[in-house]
Amino acid sequence: MGWRDRLSSRGVRDGLTVWIIVLLTSGQGFRYLGGLPLYTVVCVLTIAAIALSFRPTWASVRLPLPLGAFVGLAAASVLWSATRAVTSLAVIVMIATTFVGVVTVRGTGNRRFMVLLYRGFQISLLLGIALELWAAIVVRGPVYPPMHDLTSLTHDKNVSGDTITWSDGLLFHGGPIQGWVGNRNPFGLVALLTAITGVIVLLERLVGRVDVVATLIAAGAVHLLTMSATVTVTALYLFGITLAAFWIRRAPPGGKKAISRVVLALSAIAAVLTIKYRDEIFGLVDRGSDLTNRTEIWKQVIQAAELRPEGWGYVGYWPVWEEPYKGMADRAGVLATHAHNAFLDAWLQLGLVGLALLVAIVVLMFGASWRLVERADKGDTYIPLGWTLLTVALVLQSLTESRMLVEGGWFLVVVLYLSAPQVFRLTLVDESLVHRGTPGRTDADELR
Repeated sequence: MGWRDRLSSRGVRDGLTVWIIVLLTSGQGFRYLGGLPLYTVVCVLTIAAIALSFRPTWASVRLPLPLGAFVGLAAASVLWSATRAVTSLAVIVMIATTFVGVVTVRGTGNRRFMVLLYRGFQISLLLGIALELWAAIVVRGPVYPPMHDLTSLTHDKNVSGDTITWSDGLLFHGGPIQGWVGNRNPFGLVALLTAITGVIVLLERLVGRVDVVATLIAAGAVHLLTMSATVTVTALYLFGITLAAFWIRRAPPGGKKAISRVVLALSAIAAVLTIKYRDEIFGLVDRGSDLTNRTEIWKQVIQAAELRPEGWGYVGYWPVWEEPYKGMADRAGVLATHAHNAFLDAWLQLGLVGLALLVAIVVLMFGASWRLVERADKGDTYIPLGWTLLTVALVLQSLTESRMLVEGGWFLVVVLYLSAPQVFRLTLVDESLVHRGTPGRTDADELR
């Protein structure tokens, strides 16, 4: 077997897929550890390895129209961007992220990819726990980033104006803990994503019970110790959706869609009530409705977005040394590197068209997976439920964070959109997807 054959083997592909998930999910930790130059080299080498390993799948790779339009708009925004150099670099990163998302999910079966997602999130979770143990047992205090990444541009301050720490060393003091990503909210999301994929692979019996149960316990502990209010609220919504999905599975065929409509209506009502009673809800988890100064940031973002309907140009994370981003942070009185809302950031960077495209992508992504859930019977696969829960978690988190537009967030958008049958193309539901989680294929394909 030649080196090309070995590089294209299933084991190498699986390893590269897990590694890119870890790298994109926990990128901030790797930048803290090795600095931006080394991180860039690692990313380039990883992308090159994936391109070579998944080369046989290139011919079948097609980017759906909504995703292609969003990436194309981001690329075109270089023409009118207020920060052309930054936009050019950000577009290259987005295209690379899109590429690895497309080839890895297309080159792997749906059931297998769910396992790889679980492994990637599991490793990210364990990296965070290991760092917190190091800080609590060895350092016995705060751990500061060895490398400053781009944080020196904000004078090593976070959104609250405090000095940035990789870990505060509060594991044995009840938290909050920040994990490998150096931020409790993203670390809480890592725990949630690990739990979602863990439950699905457990229900599908794709991974050993002891492995998953131990990981779920660890994820639950991490969630409690991150003290992330947004993740807590998200988890409650996901619990409700999961109960509804099991209810639908046990309903007779004639009643499934009726139950589905009731569930969607109740979800909409719950969303409205959450917004209306946010003071009381976030007060229950010891957080104010201001969400750590986010409301002031949102005001500044809206004002800036209204000035340019075409957007200021795609940048991903804000170049806070450039206008209008520097001015917004100064006026808000906080140090922000994104809008803390993916939809507002899409409006700010890519204008009204970009906002409309992002909303369309999210709606189609949810609809594609949910229409499989509402057709499922007892004994059918749980893979579409996993897609639905991951989508909802990603979207709800995007209301207070903008990471859906960059790194692991955008990677998840791409792979989730491509996993389910695309509603935009008005395709008939593939019954094989409903029952087994994979499209109608040959027996050989089913074993991938």
